[in-house]
Amino acid sequence: MLRVLLAGLRARPLRLLLSAVAVALGVAFVAASLVLSDAAGARLRAAVSVETRGVDASVRATGGVAALDDALLARVRRVPGVAAAEGRGAVSVPLRGADGLPEDAAAVGLPGDPGLRPFALLSGRWPGAPGEVVREHSRAHPTGRPVTLFGQDGKPRSFTVVGTFGRPTDSGIGSETLVLTPQDLRRLGPGRGYGEIVVRAAAGTGQQRLAGTLRRAVGAKGVSVVTGREAASQLLSSTAPDGARTAGFLTAFAVLAMVVAAMVITNSFSILVAQRSRESALLRCVGAGRRQVFAGVLGEAAAVGTVASVAGLFTGLGVAGALQALLQDGGAAVYTPLTARTALTAVGLGVLMTVAAAVPPAWAATRITPIEALRPPREGPATGAGRVRRATALLLSVVAAAAAVQAVRAGSEGTGPQGAAVLCVVAMAALLGAVLAAGPLLAGPFVRVLGEAGAPLLGQPARLAALNAAQHPRRTAASAAALTIGLAVVSLVTTVTAGLEAGRTRGLAEQVTADFTVTSVVPHRPLPAGLPAALAALPGVASAAPRQSFSGDLGKYGTYGMAAVRGDALGTLLRPSVLSGRLDRLGPGELAVSRELAEGTGLKPGDTVRAGPPRSPVTLRVVAVYEAVAAPGADLQLALVDLSHVAALSVGGSTPHDPSVLVGLTAQADPDEVRPRLARALAAAPLARLDSSAEIEERLTEPLRATLDLLWALTALSVLIAFAGIANTLALSVLERTRESALLRALGLTRGGLRAALTAEAVCVALLGSLCGLAVGVGAARLLAEVASTGADPVVFTLPWERLGILLAAALLAAPLAALSPGRRAARVSLTEGMAET
Repeated sequence: MLRVLLAGLRARPLRLLLSAVAVALGVAFVAASLVLSDAAGARLRAAVSVETRGVDASVRATGGVAALDDALLARVRRVPGVAAAEGRGAVSVPLRGADGLPEDAAAVGLPGDPGLRPFALLSGRWPGAPGEVVREHSRAHPTGRPVTLFGQDGKPRSFTVVGTFGRPTDSGIGSETLVLTPQDLRRLGPGRGYGEIVVRAAAGTGQQRLAGTLRRAVGAKGVSVVTGREAASQLLSSTAPDGARTAGFLTAFAVLAMVVAAMVITNSFSILVAQRSRESALLRCVGAGRRQVFAGVLGEAAAVGTVASVAGLFTGLGVAGALQALLQDGGAAVYTPLTARTALTAVGLGVLMTVAAAVPPAWAATRITPIEALRPPREGPATGAGRVRRATALLLSVVAAAAAVQAVRAGSEGTGPQGAAVLCVVAMAALLGAVLAAGPLLAGPFVRVLGEAGAPLLGQPARLAALNAAQHPRRTAASAAALTIGLAVVSLVTTVTAGLEAGRTRGLAEQVTADFTVTSVVPHRPLPAGLPAALAALPGVASAAPRQSFSGDLGKYGTYGMAAVRGDALGTLLRPSVLSGRLDRLGPGELAVSRELAEGTGLKPGDTVRAGPPRSPVTLRVVAVYEAVAAPGADLQLALVDLSHVAALSVGGSTPHDPSVLVGLTAQADPDEVRPRLARALAAAPLARLDSSAEIEERLTEPLRATLDLLWALTALSVLIAFAGIANTLALSVLERTRESALLRALGLTRGGLRAALTAEAVCVALLGSLCGLAVGVGAARLLAEVASTGADPVVFTLPWERLGILLAAALLAAPLAALSPGRRAARVSLTEGMAET
């Protein structure tokens, strides 16, 4: 049997090629996921290594009790065994961009000791005099150019770029980090102290000994001292959960790709076993037993799986490296660690999946008697199998409907969000199972209707394609099933993301009716007091009202994040969703609470609250409970009061933060004409940023679209595997129908007509899988929108017609590509060779 197996592999390499491609693609996705996860860990370890380079001990403040200031730093430097000590801390310093508007940035001080610098100089030199700055190398800023930075006092200061630096986490993405002299850092952020004091030990002093000495010298309540190794371990553990979530995210899509690949393999080997039924019968006639036939099919699958898995492993390495190079904007290093775990998991999973997928076809091969197998293989209607499929599809449909009803009930009652989520998953899985079970029952009628519909356009090839697909309904449904799963997932994600986007924009539009919002780029720096009045006086502006956040004391109920607005802004510039009470305006002595605060405290309209310090309390009457949408510059926090109460309610003299001004235009004003006027009025407030309502919506929905793009890229591989399955099925069916194709050619069908028939057959399969997948995905999205939607984070069920149309069009355009190679092969076979096939 071993010689027979090897001879079969040598004789049928083409028949196994596309099966191997499906396995290789699935394994490549798994390997890429594991490599990307390991690469994130390697990048994190490299960053921690640089961050703690030269650090033998770390002094930190705990619980926010103690401040690490210059006095403590001086004491640390006098401790025996300390060779050098440096304070570390970052200050928010917005910089003026090329367009003149402020951009987010952070600045750190240059350590005086070169051994305690957590970055490397790449060009130029380090800052050595006031007014000099070093920027990230990934930003590609040449030296010698001036930049303007805004300090915490709001004043602009000019600096000259004297060099660039790099570190493992540089990517050119997000806010920029700048390196200044310690003196300049204090000027930009006075009185902020340090977040950490790092210490380098003198020669001959170990880390444990140094840490013990420092604890005795400077250790106190609120100050902790750890060794450099402990500091690195703590830094790693604090960031590890993000890596774990990323790994889990990638693994989920790797599993999806492997499931799709498994379906392709099962279908491919089912066709191969059916085509080789005569060969199996001859083996049985010469003495081969059922176990030997079974082992022969599995051995062939294991050989294909091993070769394809090894190829997929190295393909995954390349995919991981390419993704990093594309996503990191060329700034950070590319890591492609190949560990034994990755190699064994990817290759082992690929081989096991291939062998497991071949078990049903192998078992079917053992059940064919020699006499039956010597007849030409035909797939006719199986009454028993049809009854089983109908019963299975009906049962799963009932389970899906029952789970969906219970999920909607749990979501509407708000009693069990986790239970509702589980029921949603059960409903979606049952619905997908019902569609897959009913696939062979739907395939025949579906493709016959398509054949008749396409006959006026394609003529006889359309009817031939429908006849071929309907003649083998199980094979057609199995080929479409892989595409169904892939498109179900991507359409589900697309529709839910569109619902989240529509919910956020609708919630924002309903809550914030202001046309423009002015915010401060330094959160704790107030906007000019006269700015609202100046903006309100501009032509085309109807009103301008200030808003700010603060930490407020609600007496016995506790301390909460609160927002304060001018009372007349409610109903005109702000319209929160009111759950109970009224909130058309808000005056002194009135309080509105969010749904979360109302549920936690039991407050309701009509209640009174003695807020503020006990010595001078303020009596507030609850007038409304609202559901707020978090919006930049218009966040209503957990409670809302009039601006006149900020000073009385602020905790411990804390200053308000997140200041903004809401601007509403007159009905006749054109926003494009008013915006330049607003920009000119803000020239005297360099920290002010002007955003229209459309720009705020764009900032809110941008992360969703970025997530959607990533999900599309990940699910594209599973769809690619599905089309590899369609191509594989067509290629194997071409080999099976060689004599039939030659006979059609002899009766007058042209080579082009034969290729058109195969292309139409691929389109039929792709259309069947696409429509089933879209139906399952959209139905599941409708259920999720019903269950997951809340007032604070609404999910509006809306069909993204453009994106769903792109999915369907891509599937239909890819189908002819899948049929290209099989069609060429079928057309190349000569009439005499084809008629000679048995």
